[in-house]
Amino acid sequence: MSKGTENPHDVRIKELFHDEKAFMSLLKDVVKSKWVEDIDEGSLKRKPNSYILPDFSDKESDVVYEAMLKKGKERIIFYVLLEHQSRVDYRMGYRLLLYIVEIVRDYYNQAEEKERSRRAFRFPAVVPIVFYTGRRKWTVPVRVREIFEGYERFGESLLNFEYVLVEAKEFDEESLGSIESKLLEMMIRFEQSQSLDDVMETISKHRKKIIELSDREKRVIDVAFKIFNQVYSGNKEFDMSKILYANGKEVEGMLVDLRNNTLREKRKIRAEGRAEGRAEGEAKGEARGEARGEARGRAEGEKKAYEDKIAIAKRALRKGLCVDDIVELTELTHKEIEELRGET
Repeated sequence: MSKGTENPHDVRIKELFHDEKAFMSLLKDVVKSKWVEDIDEGSLKRKPNSYILPDFSDKESDVVYEAMLKKGKERIIFYVLLEHQSRVDYRMGYRLLLYIVEIVRDYYNQAEEKERSRRAFRFPAVVPIVFYTGRRKWTVPVRVREIFEGYERFGESLLNFEYVLVEAKEFDEESLGSIESKLLEMMIRFEQSQSLDDVMETISKHRKKIIELSDREKRVIDVAFKIFNQVYSGNKEFDMSKILYANGKEVEGMLVDLRNNTLREKRKIRAEGRAEGRAEGEAKGEARGEARGEARGRAEGEKKAYEDKIAIAKRALRKGLCVDDIVELTELTHKEIEELRGET
């Protein structure tokens, strides 16, 4: 299934899980189920498929892996849904159900007709994992049976599975330190950052770990740096990776420069958004004629101010700013901005 333009936050996490070592570390150090020990790591491979539905293409992305178990011929498909909304979605169980059906349907259609008609034909186990990077606590049930009305009454008669939930913000220092993949550890630390200062402090504090990553892993970090720079500063010429090799004074100077760039970019977005709103408002005003009284003028002024905020929010979304930053920038609600996301 095709996808729309990906959110910058989503892109860096997708790049992370394109790294097989990081994904295996997610299974061993975070999922920790008993069956993980039986995976033949040499058989693990990422599949190019995507199963995101068009209705959700602006809210999420996915990564699909396939592996075999060490003993026997059992095949496992891991379906990782990268959820980057700022608020939880109570339709998660329903959405995962649709995706799993698509995976099973795809597997069935690709099997030879003779093979799939055999009594011994089996579908691979599909393990859904939700990697959630939002700041609000995930409060959606992980048992899919709970999407059905009166589920308590019907017991085992209802369709059911549980998805693995990974909340980036819930990791503490101890759990982060126990992660085998230092790339996975660093990317989770970045996801926990709430500001440019947090990102820079994380880079400065853990730069030895970053420097010691393999070249392949560093390419994932480079993608993250470029996206952080795009989101926070808007300065395409700045190379955030320079902080890895800078001394204390140089780091502070770089941080000051980035803060100033961020402020300038926010002012620019605000000014451009207002200009767009003003132009649209003037066009509407000309069509309606001249001002129609002081009371109506005040109402129009309030409406105009709101339209300015909407225009600023739309421009900020196109620039790739996260929802929380746009809330701070415009004073609109999370709900209003999420609704605008589908229009941009």
